[in-house]
Amino acid sequence: MSRREILLVHNGASLVGRNACERAVGILRAGGYDPRPLSAATAQALSRNLTATLRNASTRIAAVVAVGGDGMVHLVLQSLNRLREQGVEFPFGLIPAGSGNDLARFHGVPVGDVERAAGRVLRGLESPERSMDLVQVTCADGSHHVCATAVCLGLDARVNARANRWSSVTRSVKYVAALAVEAISMRARRYDLSWTGPDGACHVSDRTLTFLALTNTSSIGGGLTIVPRADPTDGSGELFMVSDVGALRLAWLFPRLFLGTHESLREVTVVPATAATVAAHGIPSEPRDAAYGDGERLGPLPASLKVLPAAVRVLL
Repeated sequence: MSRREILLVHNGASLVGRNACERAVGILRAGGYDPRPLSAATAQALSRNLTATLRNASTRIAAVVAVGGDGMVHLVLQSLNRLREQGVEFPFGLIPAGSGNDLARFHGVPVGDVERAAGRVLRGLESPERSMDLVQVTCADGSHHVCATAVCLGLDARVNARANRWSSVTRSVKYVAALAVEAISMRARRYDLSWTGPDGACHVSDRTLTFLALTNTSSIGGGLTIVPRADPTDGSGELFMVSDVGALRLAWLFPRLFLGTHESLREVTVVPATAATVAAHGIPSEPRDAAYGDGERLGPLPASLKVLPAAVRVLL
């Protein structure tokens, strides 16, 4: 009987990703599977190839593993979710080999240790099934996305946009530097918000905010722990809001965000939400008013967000 395949989805242009993929192959093969690396010249081509491969070889594939950072996680999950909507599901694994690594960090997947990360994939395949929620996002341009970590909508989104333009430093350093630059010209925005709590109650609010995010896991930006108690298995996200603060107050607040000791501050509000809609005041919205998920640009505001409970089986 032929062995089942584990797809190793990676960025072929990334030396780190290629090396990690090569190292993982031996571990997974020794575990009784046939590792199959999959890459392409562009993210769009990789997404198309992955979706086509999964459709054409669904019975042979035991798992789909993202080899990379949060951006690769995001790419893989789009394909998995499209097929899930058609009734075909695959377990998802992760071997960190890129920037950010917020999802890996949350689940305790070893960063910088390919062999141990690959071992976790094998153990996950042999263990009882575990699933994780995802956040579904629909943007003003009609685009649809799912996110694993958080959807950033305020200053955090603008910081993300700036950090993505810098490719020569690590994600956490980029995020801190980008925040410092954005803080110079920072201004809070007014948002029309509505959200549904886990009890089904609907809430409507008009707020002036600096940070605004719906989180599934605890951190953004490569280690900024904005919601320490986040639980991606409870069917609910956490709506994280920081009120209008000046640059000096933000500078004081920022270290506490990294340490996760900010939740008691008067400027910070965290509420559970199973769905939300967000629109920035001002018509039309500024070009920078966009949603970012898993560190990737999703599309313009307004945006509708919904938590999808147990949307993907995970080997983490």
